[in-house]
Amino acid sequence: MFKKLLCIVSFVLLPLLSVAQDADQEYELRSNEKEGWIINKKGEKIEGVLRLMGSEDSPWVNQQKVRFIAKSDIDPSKKRQKLKVLDVDDLKGYAAYDGDVLREFELIKYTNVRESSRGGSGIGGSIKSIKNLSNSNHIAEVMIKGPITVYRLYGLPTAVAVGNKQVQEMEDDLKRLRSTPSILVSKNGGKIEELNSSDMKKLTEDCEYVRAKMLNKKYTSYDPDKEEKKRSKMGALLKSEMELDGEKIQKMALEILTDYNANCGK
Repeated sequence: MFKKLLCIVSFVLLPLLSVAQDADQEYELRSNEKEGWIINKKGEKIEGVLRLMGSEDSPWVNQQKVRFIAKSDIDPSKKRQKLKVLDVDDLKGYAAYDGDVLREFELIKYTNVRESSRGGSGIGGSIKSIKNLSNSNHIAEVMIKGPITVYRLYGLPTAVAVGNKQVQEMEDDLKRLRSTPSILVSKNGGKIEELNSSDMKKLTEDCEYVRAKMLNKKYTSYDPDKEEKKRSKMGALLKSEMELDGEKIQKMALEILTDYNANCGK
């Protein structure tokens, strides 16, 4: 009789135990989903799952919006979750783990005047100029975080082209935008500006440790004989313009300004 009663009790409890196990299981991320968090307009950090909406072909989209669901809203019994689209009006920033690498994005105010001047011809060029002048809020990717913060900002393209010439112009411009983002810098929460090699001395002059390494050519990306020699106004302007889209500035920033934050930015 006891064995029969035990079997009945087990039969009744088994479904309940299964439900409990299902409720405790973790949601399995889909291939394009990443763990991370958002910082909402109140400054609150909310952990959850994100889906970056930009790609290698359209990295500028990450500066405008992201899909997100909070951990507390995840239903582990469902394979697909409904992620909400959040944009610059909803966020102060967000972060997502891309493999083992944490990618952080922060809301900044910056008008990309230089990119607006590269509009190109026709109606597409005009639209691009307007887009870059009228969009002053971006969720820019943080390259270096600290007293000196460095951002990567992509120009905004146009998807309008009429005729073969404009189509070719648009395709060439898209390639350039993908490969040559603007590198921006802010020191101690100050104004966000474009970064070029002539700024390195000014940004680090309060750090004897870094300045000594710069002058003694300890950084592979920086040659003081070339970077700190006097130039005419026109020569300095041309040099600056050539560098602003290049990998050279990114290498300098990662090498020198990361060292500054680690040794003098406390």
